[in-house]
Amino acid sequence: MAVLKAGKIPPQRVATLTGINRTTVYSISKKLQEMGLVIEDLGQKVVYLTAISPENLVNVFEKEEKKIIEKKKIAVELTKELSELTSEKNYSVPRIKFVEEGDLSAYLYEVLPRWQESLEEKDKTWWGFHDNSFTENYGDWIDWSWKQYPNVFVRFFTNESKVEQDMKKKHSERLVKSLPAGTTFDSSLWIAGDYILMVQTRVRPHYLVEIYDEVLARNQRELFKGLWNLAPELS
Repeated sequence: MAVLKAGKIPPQRVATLTGINRTTVYSISKKLQEMGLVIEDLGQKVVYLTAISPENLVNVFEKEEKKIIEKKKIAVELTKELSELTSEKNYSVPRIKFVEEGDLSAYLYEVLPRWQESLEEKDKTWWGFHDNSFTENYGDWIDWSWKQYPNVFVRFFTNESKVEQDMKKKHSERLVKSLPAGTTFDSSLWIAGDYILMVQTRVRPHYLVEIYDEVLARNQRELFKGLWNLAPELS
């Protein structure tokens, strides 16, 4: 309003007339320039501000209105594309959890029912690779889990070791096969339903990474099924 009344006025004079801090006047004038309401004249040593005529205000808002309409069109198109993306049956957002050694044992006992529930919705089979160091460190949990859920199946590749042979004798549906000679694999990778579980127990600290993702788990499960059918029996 001060610039409009003056017609042409330097920012310092606006500050004096309005009682507004000079720095604030400069800041506000920049915003008004961006809106097309004020023009800054740099043709002289002293900077002057000029307000557009009231008749041109309508044109300014019409331009803003056009911009809003264009933004709305983009938003509608984006909403449609995102809706189609999220409506895909196989679309999922992975949930990842990291468990440190201090919490690992308790977590295994606590979370097994959740893994088992997801497992039973698929084929009731644990697939993957099982490092014998897990059996050496958490064998009691394996025995306990079979008592809780005796009707599950295990199809694991594993390192050849006595502890795995002994565990296989105790649980008839815990079938294991060895990897080819010279193959190095020193962490467990299990697929249980829609969960992918990576467990490192060969060196300390032990840890577990849990990934909940239907698509990734299904692909890993099919991969290990195929490998299992191709691999020879463990001697």
